[in-house]
Amino acid sequence: MDFTVDHLPGVRQFVAARARESGLSEEAAGDLVIAVNEIATNGVRHGSPKAELHMWTSDGRVIAEIRDEGRWIPSGAGEAPPSSDAEGGMGLWVTRQICSAVHITAGESGTIVRLEMPLPSRHV
Repeated sequence: MDFTVDHLPGVRQFVAARARESGLSEEAAGDLVIAVNEIATNGVRHGSPKAELHMWTSDGRVIAEIRDEGRWIPSGAGEAPPSSDAEGGMGLWVTRQICSAVHITAGESGTIVRLEMPLPSRHV
């Protein structure tokens, strides 16, 4: 799905529905919604006005991939919690706490952030 900042509520609804359909529990689906929302918000606020979200399951995981046309150098971003007096910058750190894997690919054509969460064992 393509989205802009005005479509973020729809992004959250889409992720929640796909996460449940994939077999995630309500709690895990809610966590994935938080993680995708953080990355999607960063994408359309700091990357490019329009971004893309793709979701699928593979090898016992739910995967959400957010793509934008922004260019940045991750350089360890989100690997440590922000300072206690920080007014922002928590999104990637929170996402890393929620997801089992976070892969960031940044280059000349934009940024791709892939988030993974394991499915319950009965769905593997």
